[in-house]
Amino acid sequence: MHTAPFALFSRRPYTPTTRAAPLESARAASSVRRFAPVPTLVALFVLAAAPGLRAQAPQSFVTTTLTSYAALEPTAVDPAAVLRVADVSNAAEASAGAQGATTETSLAKPQTAAEKHPAKTTKPEEAKKRSKSAKNTTVSDYVERAEVQAYLRSVSEEKGIPYEWLEREVALARYSPLSEKYTTPKPKADKKRTPDKNFILYERNLVNAERIDRGIDFMERNLETLRRVEKDTGVSGYAVTAIIGVESIYGRNMGRFRVLDALMTLSFDYTRRANYYRSELSSFLDFCYRQDVAPVSMTGSFAGALGLGQFMPASLNAYGRDGDGDGKIDIVKNEADGIASVANFLLEHGWPRGKRPLYPVNATEAIFKATNSGGIHTNATVASLLAAGVTPVGALPLAPDEKAMLVNLPWIAKDNTRGVDYYIGTDAFSAILRYNRSYFYAAAVTLLAYELEEQSKGIMREPPAEASGQTAAAPSGGTVAKP
Repeated sequence: MHTAPFALFSRRPYTPTTRAAPLESARAASSVRRFAPVPTLVALFVLAAAPGLRAQAPQSFVTTTLTSYAALEPTAVDPAAVLRVADVSNAAEASAGAQGATTETSLAKPQTAAEKHPAKTTKPEEAKKRSKSAKNTTVSDYVERAEVQAYLRSVSEEKGIPYEWLEREVALARYSPLSEKYTTPKPKADKKRTPDKNFILYERNLVNAERIDRGIDFMERNLETLRRVEKDTGVSGYAVTAIIGVESIYGRNMGRFRVLDALMTLSFDYTRRANYYRSELSSFLDFCYRQDVAPVSMTGSFAGALGLGQFMPASLNAYGRDGDGDGKIDIVKNEADGIASVANFLLEHGWPRGKRPLYPVNATEAIFKATNSGGIHTNATVASLLAAGVTPVGALPLAPDEKAMLVNLPWIAKDNTRGVDYYIGTDAFSAILRYNRSYFYAAAVTLLAYELEEQSKGIMREPPAEASGQTAAAPSGGTVAKP
């Protein structure tokens, strides 16, 4: 009997997703959608109402045109009504113009120099804000700043990069007001109405038909690479694909900010986390120099994240891998490199071969607190969690001494029903948390990985060996297993 994928993770109702149906529906809808020709109507009204144009376009022409238009769109316009409104508008304009001219003539008197150029008083706050907003974004002054020069000298000494190269490349950087704006913290929203405290909303945004459909397409065109990487590392090809899907929708949304601009702005014009961004800028310049890439050519997020997996430069330097053997690491345009790099990140952070990230269990808030849960590391064992009162939902193929963690995912339904789903998380889940420290994020990646496996009909499984006496290779165990 087929079990709905969501039953693995939650006791909440689940509606199975049919691959590509939403996309096909959208295409069909776009092919038959009708847009009311509003610009045509507006143009005719302007032609009727504007005195200068009205003189050049006889009323008979406008009336005939409006009548023809009304025949095509009988519910859209009444020609007579448009002309009546136009006449009233023209009359009011003429009256106001005459009155204004009379008033100007009777009250006009010579103005003094002070009246022509009154002194303006500006509050200090407004002046500061105006000065900041008026910053020239077309001319770079970064290399003229003493602090930037000192920084570049330190990078040159630490990384072994010629100072002249650094100065030449950084001279192309421009201030990015949007990077500063988007990085500035916003006032806290109502948590009850945001995805932050409601996994139903969070999941809906990330585990959807588009990411499943595009994810299967991504796997089909990179199947050989995914199988090879999974065999070499033990990291689930479904999980790698899911992370790329969540991070960039498989390369469709990698960011259009110039990374050099973003990191220079956040390092020297946004001082809240200047030390962090200067470290990332150093890693970015180092990567570009070693890979022989012009820094100004690299684009990414407003905070400087790059590529399919949205790596910050320090992570790219540490975990980036050449996935196709061409001697380069390009996680922006090369999908093989993006896959190998994400898998290597998960491997280096403890992904265990053959384990899926989450196993559903029953638990309570009291148990969650008593077991000191809530971190990103596996701080307990399966045996200790069971002894604390956690009970499995279905099979739990984990050894008693295996490292584990208790995971909670609170949710609020439309009818305001509230609940919490609990799971035992393995080191695989902890590895995903090193990518993003949110339980919601790691759970969404896990669920998307399972959906990809389910709807692709296990595409990652090796095909049966040809009839030559050979035995088919056993699965690597890196997939998201069913209970």
